[in-house]
Amino acid sequence: MRPIRWQAAALVLLAPLALVACGGGGSSAQEVQLTPVAYVTSAAKKTSEQTSEHMSLRGSARVAGTAIGVTAEGDFDAASKTGAVHAQVLAGALNVPIDEVLDGGVLYLKSPVLAAGLTNGKTWFKLDLERALATKGIDYSALSAQSPRDVLAKMQTMGGVTAVGDETIAGTATTHYRGRIDLSKLPQGAKLGALGNPSFGPYDVWIGKDDGLVRRVAYGYASTSGAGRQRVSLRMDFSDFGKDVSVTVPTAAESLDVTKESIEGLGG
Repeated sequence: MRPIRWQAAALVLLAPLALVACGGGGSSAQEVQLTPVAYVTSAAKKTSEQTSEHMSLRGSARVAGTAIGVTAEGDFDAASKTGAVHAQVLAGALNVPIDEVLDGGVLYLKSPVLAAGLTNGKTWFKLDLERALATKGIDYSALSAQSPRDVLAKMQTMGGVTAVGDETIAGTATTHYRGRIDLSKLPQGAKLGALGNPSFGPYDVWIGKDDGLVRRVAYGYASTSGAGRQRVSLRMDFSDFGKDVSVTVPTAAESLDVTKESIEGLGG
């Protein structure tokens, strides 16, 4: 299976959602007692320990000359390590809906424009991220066991953190911080870096003044993979911490496993 370029770019943007599901409460009095880098690290850990959260994403990418935009809304449950996201992918005149379900290390994708590649009544594509990463010599269990994972884990490698100022995010008073990511400090960061040699720009984080939780993360990076040169910008907002989340995971009868396929945009 060889997806067309906009599909590859969409996967570049949506794949991080599969790793963003994180875990709570308390005061942000620490803010005046800790250095900016220590406070951001503390907020990342605290946010990862929440039982669930709602996530809103806005993203853009340019992959092999194809410009892509993505908006997404989803909910994640920490205990079951499941999540569900509905996204809209914009590529030229196309406005494509994509549904994503995360079940541990397995990602499911469904969209009307992907349906042509499905047979025998199947409606979902299945990608086992653990197996896919294993082919690159990366232990997914070691990576995902970190707290917090992916986006929040990256925050714990931030250096040169400074306070930008006070801002309000969706009615919540926050403090805006900015720093840089050190990929070498991430679990198996060297192997992850070898997949696409990513170069991160500034990493911006907004932390709630009253609860000390991460309310927004924004960052961009450039990398090289099987889909060619990529430039990606992402902004994620977090809210509704601790609410009940119910996710229906597609069955084997409903899904086509494409883990072994070379998927452009995921370094295959």
